[in-house]
Amino acid sequence: MTTATEFEYLRDAAQVRPLRGMGEWAEAEVVIPDGDFAGYRYRLKRQPVAGLFFNEVDSGRWNRFAATGPQQSGKSLSFYIIPAMYHLFEIKEAIIVGLPTMDIARDKWQRDFKPAIEASRFRELLPRTGPGARGGTPELITFGNGATLKFMSGGGGDEKRSAYTARVLVVTEADKLKQMEGRTRAYDKRKRVYLECTVSIDTGRIWTEYNNGTASRVCLPCPGCGAWVSPEREDLHGWREAANEYEADLSACFACPSCGQFWSEAERAAANANPRLVHKTQEIHA
Repeated sequence: MTTATEFEYLRDAAQVRPLRGMGEWAEAEVVIPDGDFAGYRYRLKRQPVAGLFFNEVDSGRWNRFAATGPQQSGKSLSFYIIPAMYHLFEIKEAIIVGLPTMDIARDKWQRDFKPAIEASRFRELLPRTGPGARGGTPELITFGNGATLKFMSGGGGDEKRSAYTARVLVVTEADKLKQMEGRTRAYDKRKRVYLECTVSIDTGRIWTEYNNGTASRVCLPCPGCGAWVSPEREDLHGWREAANEYEADLSACFACPSCGQFWSEAERAAANANPRLVHKTQEIHA
């Protein structure tokens, strides 16, 4: 190897790889592992609200994120699995995945994380031997790029958690969050905490986190009056009169909370394609 060639090699090796934003990375790397769009690339146009979330993550303004939504809305993939994969495979760092109990670690790995990784090009980084390679309950999984995923529960004594720290904590069913979040304390403002859960009761952890934070809501433009509104359950009409779920699916529709106009399915889809995120105390004046 000549001196010039060696210099070029060292120069190229020293180059800092630019990191992609989470939304850009997701569209480039994530393949949907199951459901109606299994095998297709992840696209924000199918889940515009996820784009709002990724924009806030990439903004650098926050280090804690609490996201919620209805069941079967794709929130686990967008707000839980993708953030975990992003830190593992784009930033290549250790993460902690927080669980209510370690009893569900095997299911979370086999049903959530592993299928999503296997559907992507990062399948080559899955461990071939040891934890995560076959059955059993994995606790610490090491990938081919050196990144690690540590499952950790909120139960048990703190001595089980004290030996492992990481900058990133991703939590589902966020009970006993405080103990797990202590493992990120050393990283101060550089830490990243992602919380995802379906709201159950007003005093539940995820709803408390939501209300104590920015309490951000998704606003949509009404196709009738043009006001920016956030339709809620009480704005869904037509389902109570239906004889069964099939009829309810055909007859139910949202009405604008501002002008009362009923939205057709096409109008609802068009409104959802142009969402805006509004934080606590903010308003949109068209």
